Amino acid sequence: MSSSSNSTVWLNYMNVQVNRYLPLPFLILGTIGVILNMIIFTRRGLFINSCTHYLLGNTVANFVILYWVVFTRILSDGYKIDPSTTSDTFCKVRYFFTYVPRTLSTWFILLACIDRWASSIKVQRRFNSVPFARIVIVIATIICSVSFSNVLVYFGIQKSSTSTTCYAQPGPYRIFSDLQYLIFYALGPALIMLAFGLATLRNLRRTRRQVLPTGVQPTKNTTRRDGQLLAMLLMQVALIIVFTGPFAGQKLYDTFTLNVKKSPLRTAQDNLSGAIVRILSYGSHAFGFFVYTLSARIFRKELLRTVNSVYRRIMGRNLNATIASTMLMTHMYTMEMMNIH
Repeated sequence: MSSSSNSTVWLNYMNVQVNRYLPLPFLILGTIGVILNMIIFTRRGLFINSCTHYLLGNTVANFVILYWVVFTRILSDGYKIDPSTTSDTFCKVRYFFTYVPRTLSTWFILLACIDRWASSIKVQRRFNSVPFARIVIVIATIICSVSFSNVLVYFGIQKSSTSTTCYAQPGPYRIFSDLQYLIFYALGPALIMLAFGLATLRNLRRTRRQVLPTGVQPTKNTTRRDGQLLAMLLMQVALIIVFTGPFAGQKLYDTFTLNVKKSPLRTAQDNLSGAIVRILSYGSHAFGFFVYTLSARIFRKELLRTVNSVYRRIMGRNLNATIASTMLMTHMYTMEMMNIH
């Protein structure tokens, strides 16, 4: 067996192992994050804000991604359990519920960016209201679903002399499908988010330099909350750009080399690099909770309140009181030991 053949075999083996084990940390951490996000975003302190509803929509979409997109990918590419290669209907449904939730996840963050921008220029208040946000979420979901309805028609089982796969029909439609997914999910939202994020920061700097008339000054709590929500949002935008940027590059490469004849070694290399980049893109759906916790005090405060509420129901006392009591006892013991010596 030649060195090229050995390399191909090794790369194919590594591809299976990467698809089997690398997604697991994303799945575990993402599950913890999604559950805590849902609990915290539905607390009254945050739920009354329109921006939070877009973040909650993003969280629900991420839940679907983790337990549909990631899980089915582990089974198909890691363990070769893939009903989409035997059932044409399952193939169509699998990719429809891959493209729609992943796209909605980024669209909801984009809508949250637009919401913060609208708030920064003091547009009519109904554009920053919870009812308006809910209507926009429903409309965005319908538009996204209709946009990817072509998947239910033109995706299916594709057979060749060497393999059987589930994907778009070959030819012009496959190029269209890849570019649509690339623009709708990765490139388009990231660029628009960046533009609205920078515009919002610029508007806030201008507002700080202005003296508003008496009676229209925002309350201190509202200003602080809006500022921290913006910080959470910008960190999430950065997370999306970092994790989806390589995915966008890989998708462009796959699209424009679609008709290039490749050797088995190059195919194995492309499959492995594509798997790594695709799995890393799950980070934008799995790590939101940890970004929010690091970037916003208001989120940490609601998290602590949630933990304290659960602890109080189980133990019958406040966690804060328990911690204070433990610290006091530790301090008294330390002082006693110092007096002894």
